Amino acid sequence: MRSAIILVCVLLNISMTGQHPILKAFGFRSLDDTIVHRDNGLAIVPLIYYTPDTRWAAGASLVYYFSFTARDSSEQDTRLSFIQTLADYTQNQQFDFWATWSLFSRNESYLSKGEFRFRNFPDRFYGIGNATTEDMMERYSYNLVSFKALLMKKVARGWFVGGDFHLTREYQFEFEPGGALASGNILGAENVNGVAVGAVVSNDTRDNVINPYRGRLLEVSTYQYLRQLGSSFNFLSIQSVAQWYTQVFPKHIIAIQYRGIFQFGDIPFLDLAMLGNDDLLRGYARNRFRDANFLGVQTEYRFPLYQRFGGVAFAGLGDVYNSSADISLQTLKYSLGVGLRFLVDPAERLNIRFDVGFGRNSMAYYLMVTESF
Repeated sequence: MRSAIILVCVLLNISMTGQHPILKAFGFRSLDDTIVHRDNGLAIVPLIYYTPDTRWAAGASLVYYFSFTARDSSEQDTRLSFIQTLADYTQNQQFDFWATWSLFSRNESYLSKGEFRFRNFPDRFYGIGNATTEDMMERYSYNLVSFKALLMKKVARGWFVGGDFHLTREYQFEFEPGGALASGNILGAENVNGVAVGAVVSNDTRDNVINPYRGRLLEVSTYQYLRQLGSSFNFLSIQSVAQWYTQVFPKHIIAIQYRGIFQFGDIPFLDLAMLGNDDLLRGYARNRFRDANFLGVQTEYRFPLYQRFGGVAFAGLGDVYNSSADISLQTLKYSLGVGLRFLVDPAERLNIRFDVGFGRNSMAYYLMVTESF
């Protein structure tokens, strides 16, 4: 989420079993009556905030979560599934809508993950590489529609294998006159279509996908963008993530994350790997640094404070680069920060988080639903 002064944060949380009237109001319908619902919940966070880029803005984040119990002793209880949406509209007539999901079928026979995004939002471009400077900044705007889906089948306990698909459309670009983007020398500074297919393998033993106390996630996915499928460019994107969680004392969690993005071919500038955002290397704007590849690691210490309040301390290290020769100690990015947590639903460990991250000559605030990883 963009850095912001949060002025209003109102929480509505509903924990329930069966079909609740509030769920009906939001369009949720009952599932197969033979499926037993262990836990269902709906959390809504309306927001009003102000930033120099947006002026006054209003939005909301919604998380709906559920899980299934085993029908008999031959099945395992299914871990939590969730659907999260975030939308906001600003005084500058900017709009952003983002939905993500992670869904386990009964007995965890299948796992589906994905995201949908529509964005009409002015942005900033600082150039390509890990040594760009603030004075290189230029403004531009564009529209984005993106749909990504992964469908995997369980092949062993905790192991899933399957395929993925990505469809994206970047259009209606407007550039600052005289800038690098307007020069036509930056690949993808025009209407771009992206269509990719690939494979994914995942090992997921986390005890809870929203807020794990123990377990791990290891996942590698590939996306091959092909002109034959309708893409404007041919390029390959390989994305990898590894996460480990250890409970050293009751509700005292050490979490570690690695993420790598490796890309080859003709990569449009909007599809370059970016550093920062609200999840990894907090403290940098998501668009501040970009290049073909990215490597980053971070660790968090999560601990209880008082009743439903908790705290987090985090640190990270990483960078974008075109080749390994581009990585140096002089440009390597670090992130340090602290955060406050409010436990919305103790049964499913659903948190609202407020983080403050510090990087090289930068600082950012984040207010989000669910943990950073």
